Amino acid sequence: MSGPTPQSAGKVARTCPQCGFKQLESPYAKSTFCRKCGEHYEPGKAKPILRNERPSLLSKVGAFLSRHKTRQITCFDCAAVQTVSSSSSSSICPQCSAYIDLSDFKINTVYSRVIQTQGTVTIDSKADVTSSKVACREAYVKGKLRGNLLCTGTAHIKWKGKITGSLEASHIEIAKRSEVEFVRTVKARSMEIAGKVSANLQVEGTVKITKRGRLDGTIYAKGIVVEKGGIFLGELVIAPATLHPQTPPSNPVQKQPAKARKQSARPSPAERQPDLGLDV
Repeated sequence: MSGPTPQSAGKVARTCPQCGFKQLESPYAKSTFCRKCGEHYEPGKAKPILRNERPSLLSKVGAFLSRHKTRQITCFDCAAVQTVSSSSSSSICPQCSAYIDLSDFKINTVYSRVIQTQGTVTIDSKADVTSSKVACREAYVKGKLRGNLLCTGTAHIKWKGKITGSLEASHIEIAKRSEVEFVRTVKARSMEIAGKVSANLQVEGTVKITKRGRLDGTIYAKGIVVEKGGIFLGELVIAPATLHPQTPPSNPVQKQPAKARKQSARPSPAERQPDLGLDV
């Protein structure tokens, strides 16, 4: 006569997720230890994982694609946007065939050479940049900037002092505990201020001042958002950046000479005749 089965004994078979060993456990057990490898696991949540199981080709491809990251870059010559691999060091613009450098630069000393890259430029706290042109995709400014900085992406400012160079970026972020004074007009598509800023801003989109941010200066923007606790002192003009007073109109009115204005003021004989509503 055979012995009692696991079901008759009130136990069920459980499989260790580490080594695959099967053992009998109470159906009410919430945790247990494997009698073979000694690993602790929860029988109700554990899923068997066989160590000798080889990954399939599809899983290998998926793992490779998950590690393969991309980024978007902008050509400085024609402003064309393309997607490249994050591991690439250079590229060619598909539209104008211009060479695009993707190197990253970290500056921690006096620097005066020109930089043009779609990588990241980091200006450390001990750096003093006097370059006539620093063009990049993303920038982190933590030191002196007396040159001109152009970012097609985001410019992160974390600095206490005066920035005498020009700054133009797609988006500008002023970090907390920063106290920055911009000598030249700052141009951007959008801007977020979490520190203290003294500047004249020309923004195509919206300027956001967080609860601990402060801005002293003049703003030309489409909109402004000041959170509770934020401070703004200065002049505000809600208008597109293209309507900046210093920007000349696209179709200026041509002034006529004085003699021409006198002649045009006299109506012609055809203009003096009354309109009788007749079609000729």
